[in-house]
Amino acid sequence: MHYPSFNSNRGAMRIVVPLCATLIIASTGHAIAQSAHAASIGAGPVLVPGSSDLTTTHFRDTTISYRFIQDRLPSGDSVNAVRGVGHEQVRHITYRGRPAIRLVKTVDLNGLMYVDSSTVLAGGLAPQLEVSILGPRRTTYVYDGARVHRSVTQPDSATKTTEHDFGTSMFHFEGLDEVIRSIPLRPDYRTMVRLYSEGDDAIETDTISVEGRDRSGIWNVRFADPVIIAHYGIDGTTRRIVHYDIARHADRAHFLYVFAQ
Repeated sequence: MHYPSFNSNRGAMRIVVPLCATLIIASTGHAIAQSAHAASIGAGPVLVPGSSDLTTTHFRDTTISYRFIQDRLPSGDSVNAVRGVGHEQVRHITYRGRPAIRLVKTVDLNGLMYVDSSTVLAGGLAPQLEVSILGPRRTTYVYDGARVHRSVTQPDSATKTTEHDFGTSMFHFEGLDEVIRSIPLRPDYRTMVRLYSEGDDAIETDTISVEGRDRSGIWNVRFADPVIIAHYGIDGTTRRIVHYDIARHADRAHFLYVFAQ
């Protein structure tokens, strides 16, 4: 993935949390790494939209703010650099007559604005519609089970469209946080999850595992894909994300989110 071109910036699709992070930590070897990653995790349970494992009654209409900070360089040296600031809104709506949740994320990446608005069904978190704006580029995704229609427009260029039938239902990366917040919080829970990667216009299979709960009732949930390992801290009562950090596989770079109180 090449940060300057924004042609494969699946990181920008992971803003709080996750992944505006991988605009900075993205790997150019993603396609090869993804194949190896999928093979390494092997067969096992796969979480799909609408699964009975997902609980969504905890979602409330909320707005959060945060700073995205890099605290370790690829070399391992310490740093304290703010890489972006943003806001995220969760709103309950009706979409085509069905209860749904709209997720709106706005991030200032040190002068470059990124906005993503996506709609998922309230029961099961199946993605329906997404509009992503990064600089002058606007991308619209229409989700229909296993199918994704993608349309890209930018100044002085004809609209480009793609249509894929992946043969299986999936979540989208901009909805990953909501999936993480909604899985069973028990120490033995482990699953694979199929995610549509917006920047890559492809589907991938990653892992989610619950690693335990601390004395304050915060659950540690680990997410891993070919590029990063992320740890979420989930409040066991409210299901809020109270801390989140990201480390790269390839080097020692490390990032974290600091939430406004």
